[in-house]
Amino acid sequence: MRLNDHSITNLISYFISKGKEGEWWDFKQEWHINMHDLIKDIICFANTVHDEDCYLIFGVSDDLKLTGMQQSRKKQADVIDAISNLHFAGDNIPKIDIETVNFEGTELDVLKIFDTDRTPIYLKKPYGSMRQGCIYSRNGDKNTPDNGNAEIVEIENLWRKRLGLTKPPLEYIIDRLQNKLEWNQQGDFYYNIYKPEYSIKKFDEHEDVGRRGDEFYSYSQTNESTSYSMLDIMAHNTVLDSYQITNLDSGRLSIPVPEWGFLHFGEYHQDTRSYKYYIEGSDRYRVLDFLYNPENSDERCAFDDLINVVLIYHSEEERKAFEGYVLANPEKLDSLVNASKEYEYIATESELKTSEYKKRLRTGIALNTLLKGWRAMYL
Repeated sequence: MRLNDHSITNLISYFISKGKEGEWWDFKQEWHINMHDLIKDIICFANTVHDEDCYLIFGVSDDLKLTGMQQSRKKQADVIDAISNLHFAGDNIPKIDIETVNFEGTELDVLKIFDTDRTPIYLKKPYGSMRQGCIYSRNGDKNTPDNGNAEIVEIENLWRKRLGLTKPPLEYIIDRLQNKLEWNQQGDFYYNIYKPEYSIKKFDEHEDVGRRGDEFYSYSQTNESTSYSMLDIMAHNTVLDSYQITNLDSGRLSIPVPEWGFLHFGEYHQDTRSYKYYIEGSDRYRVLDFLYNPENSDERCAFDDLINVVLIYHSEEERKAFEGYVLANPEKLDSLVNASKEYEYIATESELKTSEYKKRLRTGIALNTLLKGWRAMYL
């Protein structure tokens, strides 16, 4: 289970189901009385070798009962101010977010500590019970003692995390795509300036890949001319992963093809609606984000036209939940699709294909409308 792909309420259910505290989470019945004790917990959770966000959940007793909070609660601004006023080595400061949720009728505060690869995080000056230069970490369900220091193996692994040595090559490359300045481009070839053995190559090698063709979403563009290519992610000369690339609007926008989604209506799935989508945070979406330049007006216009008919989900969990909602309310989708006159002007090489493409384009618009309304109701 990758925690970052799930909602807060689902995470709380999962944590409680484990029957104990863990490396990613801790339960507190009340907020810390002293700010320095809270910040120590935050630093310990920031200093973890795994690549997940961590959570402090307030309003849950030691025996995992939902109690809510009776005493004074902390505000996000107060915690951030306290962290900002400390002296961290290398100015590597833990990032946090506080959210209040209603879980099974009980109000809980959830403090998220965002994952960072800038480990280890430690202080240059003492604060509360924390000493300067000492590294406090989270190991299993235990924090480093106030008067102690993390074990040498933990400290070594935290430095390995900073240097990118704890991840396999593909995971490392995907993570580094978020910083485009780390990549040197030579035509359709990119290499990482710090690790030149890691590279990305876009090419039209095979006849069936470089062909011209179209998908229904090609007709959302100013120019429906579409071609395809391939993109390889490589370490040395080994291909670690590949993506088919769609070159839309006569080549103005080049991004990974979106994934197919299917909505099967009826007891025997006799009515199936197909659509296309991306999921934020997925490897495919991070490759998209790397290739797409929103500062280029041609690319931005083409992308805006695309996402009018292609969905972007926040997570895989959201996709499943939304599809369930649509399947339970088919009349809402039918009403929007049937009322739409969008893309009436498009023409393909056959009447049958034109009719099918119009239906898929209008289905994409309708699903985006429903998704917006669904999020407003449930998120």
